[in-house]
Amino acid sequence: MYSYPEIVHTLFMEFPEISEKYAEEIVWIKDTFQDQESDGQTLYFDRCFCDYIGRMLVNEYQDNIKIRKVFAFLEKMAASEDIEVRNLLQVTVLEYLRSYYLLQSKSEKLMLPETKKLFGIVKSYLQEPAKDDSPCFS
Repeated sequence: MYSYPEIVHTLFMEFPEISEKYAEEIVWIKDTFQDQESDGQTLYFDRCFCDYIGRMLVNEYQDNIKIRKVFAFLEKMAASEDIEVRNLLQVTVLEYLRSYYLLQSKSEKLMLPETKKLFGIVKSYLQEPAKDDSPCFS
């Protein structure tokens, strides 16, 4: 089961390509949250993992194995007994996916049961995204 204090470590163990591609961002996050209560979990997910997911979903040549791995990871987060892990998933990843019609339409087809339940909550408070609005990647 995933725990909030270990979630960033778990993320990079599961998806080492994120830490390589976002090395500068990671240095900034570590410097910013040095000796603070937060280890920057939300920032890692928002600035690194969401961008990774978005790029994969819009890629013309999707890597189905990696995409399934991402959604299996999200499902484990959604099923975690740690409420902070579920909140992290909801307010970073799922709100991000709800923000863009293209990402929402592609990701909903890939979501597993617990993730879909949390996504339903997100859909209840965030309005439907515009169909012509496309995500920008850093």
